[in-house]
Amino acid sequence: MNVSAAFPDMEMTFCNDIKRLIIASGLIVKLYQAREGIVALLARHAHRAEEGERPGPDVTVSLREITGETVRRICRLSDTLTPPKKYMVAPNAASIAEAYFQPKAWFRAIYADETPVGFVMLYDDSDEPEYFLWRFMIGAPFQGRGYGAQAIQRLVEYVRTRPGAKELLVSCGQGEGSPEGFYMKQGFLHTGQVLEDEIVLRLTL
Repeated sequence: MNVSAAFPDMEMTFCNDIKRLIIASGLIVKLYQAREGIVALLARHAHRAEEGERPGPDVTVSLREITGETVRRICRLSDTLTPPKKYMVAPNAASIAEAYFQPKAWFRAIYADETPVGFVMLYDDSDEPEYFLWRFMIGAPFQGRGYGAQAIQRLVEYVRTRPGAKELLVSCGQGEGSPEGFYMKQGFLHTGQVLEDEIVLRLTL
C-alpha cells in the first residue's frame, strides 16, 4: 500500500513540520552566533575602556575607603590576575568579607589618581608593636608602573601614626609569582620565621 497516496495530507503536514524545524534550527544557530559576536564585542569594548583609563606614570597614589559604589570594581581586580600570581593572594571579595568579621582588619582600595588599581588590608592591633600587612595586590593591567611601591609608602605612613608601631610584618609564599622580591625592594627583610608555610618579612618603621 502506498502510504503517500493513502494519506497525502499527513505527508504534507510532516514535510511542513520538517521545514519549520530546519528554519527554526537555522535561526537558533544565527542567534547563537549573534550572541557570541555581541559578547566578543563587549569584551573588546571593556578592554579598550580599561586601556583608556589606565593612569600614566606621574600620578598620585592614595588609599581610600571602599563604598557600595566601588566595591564591585575592587573585587573585579582579582579577576585580572593570572597564574601563578593569582594563587599568591586571596580574592579581594573574600578579603573584604573576612574584614567585616574581624574587628582589627583595616582595609582600603588603592587608587592611582581616580582609577582603582589594587587592594590592601592590614591587621591593625594597637596593643602590639608589630602591625601585619595581611593582604596586598595590584591588578595585572596596572603592575610595573610603581603603584605598588607608592601604595606601600602610603601604608607605612598610616602605620607610623598608630600607637606603639615599631614594625610592619608581611608573609608570602615563595617560588614563581611570589611577591618576595617586591617586598624586599621596599625595605622588608627576612626574619627567619615561617607562618603557615609562608616566609615572614619585617620592615622597621
